Amino acid sequence: MAEKLAIHGGTPVVSQANISSLGTGRVSSGFAAPYDFDEQDIAAVTRVLQKANEDGSLTRGSEQNKFEKDFAALHDSKYGILVNSGTSAFNTIYGAINPDPGTEVICTPWTSIGSVSGAIFQGMVPIFADIDETLCIDPIDVEKKITSKTRAIVAVHMFGNPCDMEKLLEISRKHNLFLIEDCTQAHFSKYQNKLVGSIGDIAAWGLSEHQHFTGAGSCGVLVTNNTTLYERAYGYSDQALNRIDGPLKNYPYSHHFLAQNYSANELASSILNVQFSKASKNIEKKIRDAQNILNQISDIPELIPQKVRDGDEHTYWNLSLMLSKNAFKCDANQFSEAIQAEGIPFGGPYLGTGNHPLGPLYKHPIFTNLDAFGKSKYPFDYKRIRAVDYKLSKCSNGEDLMSRTVNFSPLSTLTEENVDNTIEGIRKVATYYKK
Repeated sequence: MAEKLAIHGGTPVVSQANISSLGTGRVSSGFAAPYDFDEQDIAAVTRVLQKANEDGSLTRGSEQNKFEKDFAALHDSKYGILVNSGTSAFNTIYGAINPDPGTEVICTPWTSIGSVSGAIFQGMVPIFADIDETLCIDPIDVEKKITSKTRAIVAVHMFGNPCDMEKLLEISRKHNLFLIEDCTQAHFSKYQNKLVGSIGDIAAWGLSEHQHFTGAGSCGVLVTNNTTLYERAYGYSDQALNRIDGPLKNYPYSHHFLAQNYSANELASSILNVQFSKASKNIEKKIRDAQNILNQISDIPELIPQKVRDGDEHTYWNLSLMLSKNAFKCDANQFSEAIQAEGIPFGGPYLGTGNHPLGPLYKHPIFTNLDAFGKSKYPFDYKRIRAVDYKLSKCSNGEDLMSRTVNFSPLSTLTEENVDNTIEGIRKVATYYKK
């Protein structure tokens, strides 16, 4: 007889748990926080503050320059720019592309809106393509969505799993498009032994508290080998002014084009430098823990892991499991809620896909109501006979796959007991609900 679930009044796997959903910024009692700050981080911040007492500045300095240089070098890139958030990094990319209003960018609807919000601010129109079994954007559907207005493709390496970059590169070169990599969930992931972020024209990462490593709460970074993109991106992130150490330094001191101020600071940079030095070891632990969990539940074929191509390396920002059709007496939301009740910080379908009234981005009010710039429908109707109608968007494969997924974030700070409890919680819930 299956053990009574905590959600039905049974004894939870982790007692006295503070039940919470994945991604809320909270964790269950008994589970580690997502940080590993130590005396090195504290010492780094102290040095910056002491230096600020001497020179009066916390803006760009040696700490930021070091992080940008080291991060870019790791990704075989000439240039790196640190900004104040992942969203700012992507906004900067679109500012660097400098698209004409009404042009289009193709992206997956299963991503943070930060992947495409900057495109809208630049007057671009997001066009959503379906995903495949890797849960990443499907190159076949991408090519179907290309029109004369298409300017860029965004490859979101979903949950840490690389996109099919060879095919996306082929498509982007064939149609003369920018290929943007969204690596926010995929620090140090590898596509065919090559780090993601080093393959497309330009790439960005978010560095917030929910990513593989972080600065002071929220930062972002972008890298590129394209000098033209770098120069405009550098300017766009800092009011297009000719700073003394920037690529516009030889021009008169003035604002050279419409731009934002996304400047990072030395405090965040100092923490990032310490965290970056630990990142490889921490990510290796995340991979080991994720693979341990997958190995220990491999005898439950009704739980299908996210597909990883041979030769690729997943770094498990999320460990995603898909419920086989008609295999359980519950849906993915109920399955995840039952595991949460066991004291395990589990999440249901990503972006609420499933019973949630919203789901993928094209179902969110910004797109269904075209709510961007006042009462206008700009840019969704710019130089078009009629505005784009996102209510007609349909990514059938993705809606099916994502509606059946449950997700767990194997933080680098997890203890052996945390991992064992997670395995126990998954097995307990799967056994109870399995038909």
